[in-house]
Amino acid sequence: MHPRRHATIAAYDAAAAAYLERWSPVRPREDARRFASLAGRGAVVLDPACGPGIDLRLLRDAGLTVVAGDRGAEAVRVGHTFFPKSGIARWDLHRLPFTDDTFAGVWAARALQHLPLAEVRTALAELRRVQARGPIFVALREGRGELEPLEDPPAGTVYVNAVTVDELRALLAAAGYAAVEVERRPDLAERSGVAWLHAIARVPEDLPSPRVAPPRR
Repeated sequence: MHPRRHATIAAYDAAAAAYLERWSPVRPREDARRFASLAGRGAVVLDPACGPGIDLRLLRDAGLTVVAGDRGAEAVRVGHTFFPKSGIARWDLHRLPFTDDTFAGVWAARALQHLPLAEVRTALAELRRVQARGPIFVALREGRGELEPLEDPPAGTVYVNAVTVDELRALLAAAGYAAVEVERRPDLAERSGVAWLHAIARVPEDLPSPRVAPPRR
């Protein structure tokens, strides 16, 4: 594991309970509503890097059934404490314990931010493997950089990637997604020089077929 990814997991684990308390009320509610409308009410969706369950209530309130997990052992333990019926699991994002085409959506709000860039494509491929239909939601810092330091209170220093709009579109397209929409969002912590890209894309088979005009006689 890349040392900066390891340090990031350790930082979030050390502050898991405080981080959940600080950030779960301040989440992208509009994105969650749009994601839920595309997945469909009651859809089973995956949150593959949920931390201590930061978005569990957000997604459930939007009418979704959430399967969630994380790499951090303490984050998972704290998640079980706050959401005892959630079944939050500990897993490796690159080898998810699911068969192909299991989910009707993937909420990857935190899944790609802390991976080495060389691993982002393989992680997206794994997410696409387990997704049968519906949307994917991804959030990444806007800019250019690989695992650069960022203060993320109360966790302290973590390491995040930054990409451009075109790079994010290309990553999702290369993973097999279509209808990619990307919006620039301000930083909720109001950190200087920090902005985020929120993207929603869809499995191509989930899109309506284009109408074909009948031949002229």
